[in-house]
Amino acid sequence: MLQFNKKDIELFGSLIDRARSIVLIAHTNADGDAIGSILAVRRILAARTQAAVSCLLPTPPPNQFAFLDGFDRISSDADKGNRLLLEADLIVALDMNNAGRVDQFAAALTQSPARKVLIDHHHSPDTGLFDLLFSVPEFSSTCELAYWLFTALYGDDCIDSTTATFLYAGIGTDTGFFSYSCSQPSVFEAAARLVAKGIDPAFIHDTICNCFSIARLRFYGFAISERLRIIPECRAAFFYISLDDQRRFGMGPADSEGLVNYTLLMRDIEVGALIREEQGRVKASFRSKNDFDVSRFAHDLFGGGGHTRAAGSTSTLPFDETVALVEQKLRDSLASGSHQSPVCNHQ
Repeated sequence: MLQFNKKDIELFGSLIDRARSIVLIAHTNADGDAIGSILAVRRILAARTQAAVSCLLPTPPPNQFAFLDGFDRISSDADKGNRLLLEADLIVALDMNNAGRVDQFAAALTQSPARKVLIDHHHSPDTGLFDLLFSVPEFSSTCELAYWLFTALYGDDCIDSTTATFLYAGIGTDTGFFSYSCSQPSVFEAAARLVAKGIDPAFIHDTICNCFSIARLRFYGFAISERLRIIPECRAAFFYISLDDQRRFGMGPADSEGLVNYTLLMRDIEVGALIREEQGRVKASFRSKNDFDVSRFAHDLFGGGGHTRAAGSTSTLPFDETVALVEQKLRDSLASGSHQSPVCNHQ
């Protein structure tokens, strides 16, 4: 088990104790790990400080997490959020590694005179932005990292059943409920301790995962039938979803969350991607089963990043150009054996 630096723990505790206004912020298009971690940290801090503790997300959180207590405390209001950031004494950034991950709040985050602490499990954190970093890519999720960090700071009693639910939800969503990113024993130890707090793992899984509307299920069927491109000679596949496709089914950004994982359901596919058009940009998500490093691939492609087997990046090229470029780069990388990939045999 990772041992946190004692001086870092003490410094973090003193920053919390001295703060009158604390802002917790996570990345745009938040997933369960981002939402679970900010809600968990808010609850822990609210019980141990007189400071005002606020939760910010650049975009509204998806409703599948509305069952989490305090969900309605999360704000995505631009004016309010920027004001809170600029007036804060302490900012804790969770599940993000640089200001570019918070879109409309990036300038205020960078310019704020507040002390800034990072709690994250992504590679390549912006060390110049933060005063104190708890950045550990080896952890499955930010929620797992937060569990070990705050129990080191305050002891196991700081985690009650409600907080444990937040953390388990985040660990579950970032590991596909223990189907990937869970090769370290620590994730199972953390999960076991959270279950011991009296949470309901089956309810959490069912509420998060079995929440499709009829329209969303039909959208997934359409994507699999009409928007899935397979490159069998490279053992790769990707979805390409335009804005028109999303509007046809009434889908928002959160509704495509998880679609990329369907590429890896195929036995012979080892690298998958989802290319999804947004207003003015295109988001690309990448997954792999093997040692093909999609974090490096995403960084080399559009300056993105993430984890070895799960990463993403953003393109400002037109949608069709982005699709063509991603396909060509996948072919090139897999054919050359770069990014620690399997060999692609062109025919």
